[in-house]
Amino acid sequence: MNVLLKMIRTDFDVTEDPREFSDLTYEQLIQMIEAISDPETEEEVEGYYVGVIDCTLPGSEVTDLIFWPNEWFRDSQMSEIDLNAQEIANYLLAWSEKRLKGSEKVVFPEIPQSKREGRLT
Repeated sequence: MNVLLKMIRTDFDVTEDPREFSDLTYEQLIQMIEAISDPETEEEVEGYYVGVIDCTLPGSEVTDLIFWPNEWFRDSQMSEIDLNAQEIANYLLAWSEKRLKGSEKVVFPEIPQSKREGRLT
């Protein structure tokens, strides 16, 4: 098992398909976002983390928010926005309307109208 995977959760296993983790914490979400954003992270690990986030927060489109925020927000003016891992986590949670342990006191951002208009119901 990859050392980086063990550092976040002992039950992460990159050799298995990503799945939903109902007990994922806010801090673990932030750590996964940081790893996805880090160019040094192995592609296999990055893909696993993206999969876990996608399974746990369906429809979050985490890679769009990290690498192509203008696509995520559906607003070309957002192409140069520089969000940190905590801000990304907050947008993902606000969009998915889920809460994780440790996010109880977080004030989630407003989802812009540009994003809401493209939301599938």
